[in-house]
This record gives sequence, structure tokens and C-alpha cells, in this order.
Amino acid sequence: METHTHESLRAIHGFDSSERPQFRFGAWLARVLKRMRDAERRRHDYNILMEKTERELDDIGLTRSDVVGAVKYGRKLTRRYNRG
Repeated sequence: METHTHESLRAIHGFDSSERPQFRFGAWLARVLKRMRDAERRRHDYNILMEKTERELDDIGLTRSDVVGAVKYGRKLTRRYNRG
């Protein structure tokens, strides 16, 4: 392993060994709090949907097995019903 001088680091890589990326505590904390809020929202939505009857879930186009995916990913399910 080679040892570089400050000058060689600047010349070869364009940075100094004393330069370090800034750690932004505020941004990190905001991300953590957002993840916590999102997890709490998913738990709440999951509990509400699991309290529904099979008929109520069918009315909104879900089955019990769809609930986790619908809550976790928030995507529209592609399953179509022919009720004609």
C-alpha cells in the first residue's frame, strides 16, 4: 500500500486528505423521523384494513393477502374483476 503526500493527493485525485464529507445531522435526523412516521402510518393503515370484513375488502378491490402489499408499497393492484 502506498502512502501519498498532500500534494500527490491533490494532483492525482483533486482532494486533500484533510477534506472530509460534511455530516449533516439535521438532514440525517429528518430522514430518520420520516421513516418512523412512514412506518407508523403503514402500521395504522394495516390495522384498519385488517379490521375490515371480506366483503368490505372486496368492495375496495382487495383480499387479505393484498393488504400487506397495498400498505407497504402503496401501489395499485392490477387484478381485475369481471362482475358483468
